[in-house]
Amino acid sequence: MVFDDLLTLRPTDAPNRWICEFSSHVLTPRGTLQGGAGLAAALLATERVAGRPTFWATAQYLSFASGTAPVELEVTIEAAGHNTTQARCVLLREGVEVLTAHAALGSRPFGPDATWVDRPVVPPPDDCPPFDFFAADRGDLGEITELRLASGRQIRDLKGEPGGSTTAFWCRLSLGRHAVGVGELAFIGDLLPLGFCEPYGAPYAGTSIDNTIRVGQRTETEWVLIDCRMEQVANGFGYGRAHLWSEDGLLLGTASQTMVMRIDTRRNDLHSRPPIRDA
Repeated sequence: MVFDDLLTLRPTDAPNRWICEFSSHVLTPRGTLQGGAGLAAALLATERVAGRPTFWATAQYLSFASGTAPVELEVTIEAAGHNTTQARCVLLREGVEVLTAHAALGSRPFGPDATWVDRPVVPPPDDCPPFDFFAADRGDLGEITELRLASGRQIRDLKGEPGGSTTAFWCRLSLGRHAVGVGELAFIGDLLPLGFCEPYGAPYAGTSIDNTIRVGQRTETEWVLIDCRMEQVANGFGYGRAHLWSEDGLLLGTASQTMVMRIDTRRNDLHSRPPIRDA
């Protein structure tokens, strides 16, 4: 199984409109669609309409979508050039907008690729302990999302003591090496808010306003390293970004988010509450 198998896209009579059915495995423990999965569906539909790969996309979350009832996706090509297409996709359920995504798609010749950020030095996935966060027996995203703590503290060890601004997790969604597409990167990038647990020393329990993904090198990997960098909290909102790395050290992409900040200092068990945004 690869991540895209969890999102079933069906064409309609209109070439720019699609229907998407979701597996329960992209729902949060609250039973609502994970925001990254919503963005993933929007991008998969947009790529089919545009006929080009995504290299940048952002989504603004507007409402929640509970359960697995199908959603509608409407793609609009705003501009199409020789190398780049700019498009918009609206995801709706029963006429209510769930999210709006904007994307830039395409590729162009330039020269050798280069990366000027360094992957953090962390142990390989097999040498990292499981990150005790999502329960694996509820039929939601905890069934497919395996996290291992590469740097930082377990939830049970926070105890209200502030830590550093960086955290790293290995994430695996399917067994074996496979090509990581933009949908999987959008889903994994939406785990970024977990990084706020470390600097605050307490469980993060807020929601996301937006989710942006920039796609880097495309390669095969089994595990993706989520290198979280929490940047600032101001006026009740938090800002952070994460570099997403392959096991071989290639930069797959960069995710960034704006988050509504809610910190729960009373409990250290988040298995009953999702800390990430569910669109």
